Amino acid sequence: MTCIIRTPSGDDFSEWQALWDAYLVFYQTKLPPENTTILWQRILDPQHRFNCLLAVKSQDQSQGQGRVAGLVHYFSHEDTWEVHPVCYLQDLFVSPDLRRTGYGRALIEAVVTEAKHSGWASVYWLTKHDNTTARKLYDALTGGTEGFVTYRMLTSLDSKQ
Repeated sequence: MTCIIRTPSGDDFSEWQALWDAYLVFYQTKLPPENTTILWQRILDPQHRFNCLLAVKSQDQSQGQGRVAGLVHYFSHEDTWEVHPVCYLQDLFVSPDLRRTGYGRALIEAVVTEAKHSGWASVYWLTKHDNTTARKLYDALTGGTEGFVTYRMLTSLDSKQ
């Protein structure tokens, strides 16, 4: 089996949605269905700044077809501490049966490669403090956390209320 990293097409919706739904369950989050619809539209819109890559478990490397095994959502933005844009890796999810097999690493490395080619200064992301499986990978890739604590204040526009 080969891990292929590629951008999604409209035909990937059902497999992407299954992973997206599992990701939301993993983080014990419920979103209105229209959020998923809007996110998918943004992903497919080349003019929108949201980006998505899929990890595909494939028998044939030349085709890039097979089971969609993982996803990553990310976008670049300006930063007060950097001259060049930075990249926020917002969502990363790999099917539970394929964790610790290189799919998560491949997705992160693909985003980092795009960041380098695009002139983005860095790639950063968050995870829950108790997500120990993922944190082992993240620590191996980055050398560990920077010690920041995240706070969030919800507004009336937050769809998770």
